[in-house]
Amino acid sequence: MVDGKKHDVLHDVNAFLPQNSISVILGKSGCGKTTFLRILANLEQYDQGEVSINNDEKIGFVFQEPRLMPWLSVSKNITFGLEKQMINLNKLEELMNLIGLKKFEKAYPHQLSGGMQQRVALARALAYDPSIILMDEPFAALDYFTRETMQKELIRIYQLKKKSIIFVTHSIEEAIAIGQNILVFNEGKVHAQFNLEQYEYPRDVLSPSLIEIKKEILKKLA
Repeated sequence: MVDGKKHDVLHDVNAFLPQNSISVILGKSGCGKTTFLRILANLEQYDQGEVSINNDEKIGFVFQEPRLMPWLSVSKNITFGLEKQMINLNKLEELMNLIGLKKFEKAYPHQLSGGMQQRVALARALAYDPSIILMDEPFAALDYFTRETMQKELIRIYQLKKKSIIFVTHSIEEAIAIGQNILVFNEGKVHAQFNLEQYEYPRDVLSPSLIEIKKEILKKLA
C-alpha cells in the first residue's frame, strides 16, 4: 500500500529460470527485482499467479549486507542456524578452503574486509547445501576491484558446485560478466531476456558482441 492505495510491484511477469545456471535479474531501483527474489524465497506474499519450484529444492539466500553475527567467529557464522547433525568439520574445512578464508576461521567480522565478509555470507548459504542460491545485490557496496574479484569467485564456486544461482543486480556490466541468462526488469515486468550461455568465462565485457548486448539492454531499460 502507498498512501492508502494498492500498488502493484509486479505484474504480467512470465519467466523461466533454468536449473544449474546463473540467472541474473537486472533492473533499475524500484523495478520489482528484489520483490521477485523475495517471492521466490517465500519471504514475500503474492496475490496472483504461480511460482513453481520443486518441493525437494532447498533455497539459500545471500543478502545485500553480509548480516554476520559480530560476536561469532567466521566458522561459527558459517554454521549458525544449522542443526547439529548438519555441522560436519570436514564440510566446514571444505567451505573455508572454497571461499579462500582457511586462515581466518577464528577471526571475527570486524577483522574482515567487506569482500571477506561477503565470502563468509556466501559460505553460510552453501553450508545449508541448497540447490538454489538467491543473491540480492550482494556486491553492490563493494569497491570496483573487490566487486570484480567477488564476481570471479562466484563464477569459480558455481563451476565447482553447479548450483542454480539467481542473482539480482542493477549493474549491466555485472550481469553480462556473470549471467548465463539475463532477465531485464522494468516497471514490474520482464521486458527482455538474453541468453549468454555461448559466452565462456571469463568474459571480456568490452568485446564488440557483448557491447552490442549492453546496448540492447540499455534500450530495454530506457
